[in-house]
Amino acid sequence: MNFVARAAAFSILFATSIAAAAEPTIRSLNVRGLQVGGTTTIVVDGDDFGKAPKLLLPFPAKQSLLPKSTEKQATFEVSLDGAVPPGFHHLRVVADGGVSLPAIVGVDRLPQKVLAKDPVEAPVAIHGSVTGSTVFEVPLVGKANQKVMIEVEAERLGAKLRPVVHLYAPNKRQLAWSWPVRHLLGDTRLEATLPADGTYMITLHDAEYAGGAPGFFRLKIGQWNYADRVFPPIPSADAKQVELVGNANVKVDLPMKRAPFAPLPWPAEGTWSGLRPFAETGTRPELAAGDSLAGMLKVGSYAVTDRFTKPFEESRFRIPAAPNARMKFEVFAERLGSPLDVALVIRDDKDNVLARAEDGPGTLDPTLEYVVPDKTTIVNVGVVETQGRVGALAAFRLAVDPAGTPPLPDVRLFTPTSRLAIPAGGSWVVPVFAERKGLFGPIMLSNGGTIAADAEGALVTVKANATDAAIQSWTGSASGLMRPVLVRGHPLEKFQPWLAAEIAVAPTTAKAADFAIEWRNLPDSAGLVPAQKLALPVKVSRLDPAAPVRLTLLSSQAPQTDPNRAVRMEKPIELGAKIGDGEVVALLPAELSAASYDIAVLAELLSADKQRVLATAFTPVKALPVRMPIAIKLVSPPKLVAKLDPKTPTMAEIKGEIVRSEGYKDDATVTLTGVPPGVAAPTATVKANETAFALKLALPPSLAAGEFALALSASGVTNPMQPGLRVKSREIRVALVVNAP
Repeated sequence: MNFVARAAAFSILFATSIAAAAEPTIRSLNVRGLQVGGTTTIVVDGDDFGKAPKLLLPFPAKQSLLPKSTEKQATFEVSLDGAVPPGFHHLRVVADGGVSLPAIVGVDRLPQKVLAKDPVEAPVAIHGSVTGSTVFEVPLVGKANQKVMIEVEAERLGAKLRPVVHLYAPNKRQLAWSWPVRHLLGDTRLEATLPADGTYMITLHDAEYAGGAPGFFRLKIGQWNYADRVFPPIPSADAKQVELVGNANVKVDLPMKRAPFAPLPWPAEGTWSGLRPFAETGTRPELAAGDSLAGMLKVGSYAVTDRFTKPFEESRFRIPAAPNARMKFEVFAERLGSPLDVALVIRDDKDNVLARAEDGPGTLDPTLEYVVPDKTTIVNVGVVETQGRVGALAAFRLAVDPAGTPPLPDVRLFTPTSRLAIPAGGSWVVPVFAERKGLFGPIMLSNGGTIAADAEGALVTVKANATDAAIQSWTGSASGLMRPVLVRGHPLEKFQPWLAAEIAVAPTTAKAADFAIEWRNLPDSAGLVPAQKLALPVKVSRLDPAAPVRLTLLSSQAPQTDPNRAVRMEKPIELGAKIGDGEVVALLPAELSAASYDIAVLAELLSADKQRVLATAFTPVKALPVRMPIAIKLVSPPKLVAKLDPKTPTMAEIKGEIVRSEGYKDDATVTLTGVPPGVAAPTATVKANETAFALKLALPPSLAAGEFALALSASGVTNPMQPGLRVKSREIRVALVVNAP
């Protein structure tokens, strides 16, 4: 090939290598709010915006990209009609490389403004930033007897500012101040009446004059309606309305079919701003103070809701009970966003205190277990307000359960993925994890995936099915329950949970064939052996063979706080120029609780400086079984029946065999757990050349009759390179039935 031809070929190759576009990134916004019924100019600073970026919003909006926008700064004019619901919403940028991570913005009817030095007039929303010991000042033109609210939105927008706001009169005298409060998620609000005409001064600083970055905020000034909570906090299944707790205190209708954490419609009357109210769906009967508790003994688990209107007040409940029953009483107040710090007391009919509980584990809310006295059918339970904090927000919920009753089956679904950038003809692999609470069956996901029974999660393949960016919300269903898939770590997950359920899916201008990864001769017999390594060979193809590629291992194992308990890569892997074949070595922990795990490898095409990801590809997902090197085969019956001797210990024997595989040939230790109190737990060592074992239990004559659930397991060092790491077999359940003499 001559020089001209080589040069032409190089120019074509270079053009294809730079054609891939990275996902856009938002660094900062000049304003973190949009005006309903008005037009807002918003300047977005970031990277990889391309030539024609767009804003992705969860509601209809008229937007135009202003001239002189660049790859790193885009200016938009955004017009919203009057039907857009006020509240907190996500704003994203869509470009050739996909979609950015979201920024939270406040949406209401206030004009949005970046502060200049000139005084402002209400209503207005001022935008700025405070970090370190900075004090931000806003001059406000006010009139005599004018009522104003001043509210800071910072932590609710994802900032690290802990805002304290002061209002000073024209004569420099402080009129009011406020600091962070729990029900505003660490933000603050004050209300005041201005005494005279003049220019007032609003100052804003961090609570400790040590504001972290980012320190952006939205300072609202004026008059509006807000709803900080709803009452009751968890309405009953047949409830028709809830009260909005704020400065309007109006009631709104609940939807006929309401999903968990469904946002409620704003009332038609009023100018609304702030957190949007929502109603959480309860899983037990929900009663109000004053409702009759007759018949609740047969129901078992239920809850009663009330709120305090007087300092140090006590709400008392006469709870139906069965004599000698063990009951559990638990108060929910702080965990519902209430300012309360309460005590839980039990009294007799003469008002004597029989039991008292204060703070519970990790919370100010108390929990108390109580054994009902003999011949007693009513328990007098009191919830006492201890700090003088009363008002519309001072609500609590008393849950009543028979002690030892397992909670109703439930599950929480989450993912670390909040955006997907899918090339034409391509797909994206999304990890979805399940935190199970007594629900162990399969979970069907609305994005096409399934979390197998007892599995920790799944890797779900999502294919491109649209030409425009869109916001999706996924759910999982099992045993009649439906739960949203939430993006873990969202700052408003607790207070606006539907925001944490928003996942942005955007197409890219790239083609899947331009950059791809596939398995390279992965054996069909591949499996996961605890405490061992697994080599995962892959092959990468790309238009520019000189472009570096980074490989990352993905698995359906739930995230672990201890890396030694995680399925993880042995070392970082990067494929250099002209290298297409690679191998990811997975280190496997000693404990893998599920029967199988999904495995995939993520490939990221990097820029020449390795600072940007230009394209993304995934191998097909493989479900690899867990192959245990040590197992137990039970020889004796799974249910042992022993009749106690009134004079001497009764012997019960469990027999079994050790089954070794995956190259394991050494000693194994057999242990038994769950034995009755007062009975020694036996162990046995099975030598390398042996398989059989027998465990003997000596049951004393004084042992209480009953049925006991025993767990049998074996362990051993299966990897000589890690002598301190023992692999434990799956547990075998054995029932021990003890009959009285």
